[in-house]
Amino acid sequence: MGIRRFLLASLVILAVGMGWGGLVHLVLLREANAAIAHLMRPDMAGKMWMSIVGMAGFVCLFVLGYGRFARKGTVGEGIVYGLFFAAVAGLLVDVNQYVLYPIPGSLAWTWFAGGVVEFCLYGALVSWLYPVARTRLDT
Repeated sequence: MGIRRFLLASLVILAVGMGWGGLVHLVLLREANAAIAHLMRPDMAGKMWMSIVGMAGFVCLFVLGYGRFARKGTVGEGIVYGLFFAAVAGLLVDVNQYVLYPIPGSLAWTWFAGGVVEFCLYGALVSWLYPVARTRLDT
């Protein structure tokens, strides 16, 4: 049962993440991303599989981490867990993208804000799809 729930949670979050990424980057931020298209790899389509594998690995780590560190298993706890991941990802990815590449600060900030919403959604989903034992006795 645990493996099935883990796989279900991971697959759902992966699908939601891919949909979210498409919505944010291809629709909502289309113009902003077009302005930095010259910074992107010209052969990016051929390497897209790496992005999907990387995201699948990240999702598995997200679900595993939740299963390990969640105490109550509530949606609120899942959202706080998502906020934590958003902060980590924002510091590691968005800030570094801004430092390394000539992108507008507003774009990096928008990526971060989108990540906060995204990871909070993941946290809510994982708390629902991969419940932790609610009978733990924390001392």
